[in-house]
Amino acid sequence: MPHVFVGDEAFPLRRNVLRPYPGRNLSQPKRIFNYRLSRARRVVENAFGILAAQWRIYHRVIGVSPENVDAVVKATVALHNFQRWNSTAENPVPLEECDIPALQQARRAGANNATQEAVAGREAFNSYFSSAVGEVPWQYNVA
Repeated sequence: MPHVFVGDEAFPLRRNVLRPYPGRNLSQPKRIFNYRLSRARRVVENAFGILAAQWRIYHRVIGVSPENVDAVVKATVALHNFQRWNSTAENPVPLEECDIPALQQARRAGANNATQEAVAGREAFNSYFSSAVGEVPWQYNVA
């Protein structure tokens, strides 16, 4: 499976960006796909919320050159992990979820017409999530 970004309905379906299937009366495989994509998004959003709560650099556009952004992100993750491993029960690291207003104010840009390649990519993930190799036992109980 290719590496992709996970997004919600505000994002266009692209070759490297997955978004949920639209609509309410979806087949079970499509509901399972939407559920699994939503879980992945929540994990990413929670991780980012934790980082943003600890590091002010994530409260705005990161003001470094694009070549250095990876180093900044890796440094904050390493520092976060170090802080977690070395914290005590009396001095816990704050892990409150953080609302990110800048992301909530993002506007849809451009058309939302998916390419055949993007649709095929989503279908490949959909098939994988419903296959014996890619399914999880509890997904049929929640979708």
